[in-house]
Amino acid sequence: MKFGAFKFDTKNIFQDKRQLIVQITCLFWIFTKFFSYNLWNSDRLYPLVPPFKFLDNIPNFIHLGLFWIAIVGLAFIIFRPNKHVVLFILIVEFCSCLLDQNRWQPYEYQYFITLVFFFCYRNNYKQFINYFSFLIAVIYLHSGLHKLTGAFLYSVWENMILHRFFGLEHHAINNLFIHYSGLSLGLIEFISAIGLLFFKRRKLFALLLIGMHIFILLLISPTGLNYNSIVWPWNIIMILFLFILFYKENGNDISFPDLLKGYNKIHFVYLGILPFFCMIGWYDNFLSFNLYSGTLKKLEICIENEEKAIEYNPFFSEHSKYCKQQKAIKVNNWSLQEMNIITYPEERFLFGIIKKFKARNPDIKATFYIYQYPYGPEDKKQYQ
Repeated sequence: MKFGAFKFDTKNIFQDKRQLIVQITCLFWIFTKFFSYNLWNSDRLYPLVPPFKFLDNIPNFIHLGLFWIAIVGLAFIIFRPNKHVVLFILIVEFCSCLLDQNRWQPYEYQYFITLVFFFCYRNNYKQFINYFSFLIAVIYLHSGLHKLTGAFLYSVWENMILHRFFGLEHHAINNLFIHYSGLSLGLIEFISAIGLLFFKRRKLFALLLIGMHIFILLLISPTGLNYNSIVWPWNIIMILFLFILFYKENGNDISFPDLLKGYNKIHFVYLGILPFFCMIGWYDNFLSFNLYSGTLKKLEICIENEEKAIEYNPFFSEHSKYCKQQKAIKVNNWSLQEMNIITYPEERFLFGIIKKFKARNPDIKATFYIYQYPYGPEDKKQYQ
């Protein structure tokens, strides 16, 4: 099939996994960027917090220019994967993400790495499939590990799944068996990741993970909690990748010797080693695929003189952990409402939000709380 200068090979599309993976990635990346349009636009109320101060106050036309260049480039790659275009889009997307740490979302990171693999292994089909399979398995490995905590049991298993989704009362949830049975979700994810990494017959593990994604889609869909819609496409694309890579018995095994050949060690370090340092706070959570664990840090803003904060009215929350008689802004909810994403959960980023909020609103009297589970006095930091 031809579209002008573009060729779309429908005959061999299912025979070339690499091309199919890249095309699917680019298509869903475009969807994701449109679903979170305000994230890539600086003309918004939610502050931008770049990692370097000299990147503050970049004009909005540059943000939008990078956004539209990326969209056009990704669309081009769908029809004609080209190493020069891929490299150009990687540079554009890297520059765009440097302008705001909130753009370092885990799906953005995965899609970016996928194009990095395509560029690095454009002449080595086997190594691309090897490393991409490793990436997918590593995502589940770390995502499962981070769910083996009391934070996951309290925040996600009890409150989100059992109470809000299934409608169970708290007295039933407090049953020890029901409470600790939530750990099975993290164990299934972790064990399935081990199966993808080391077992030859991986169909069962792929099916378990596909079932998990179907449940997640039901949980956060409009028929469920109608929550965090930005990850709906991500769950769909992961189902597709599990089917493409692992469902068939004749899928390629992950070769660890090949992962460690030559400069491949660089990829192994940031995927196979650095994410473990997240456990001790030395590496970012989203870059370690810490997802839906309940352990992430959050920020709450308590406003005393609400008459000075009229423009923030749409983001006030009814319930608050720390704001007593004051109006509360839960920054995670604010981020979801304005940009359709979860706030980047690192303390340096949250402190950057505090500084930007104070600079923009010198007349607002506010107290800021950075906190995390288990929400005790030692688990929060207060700033004026």
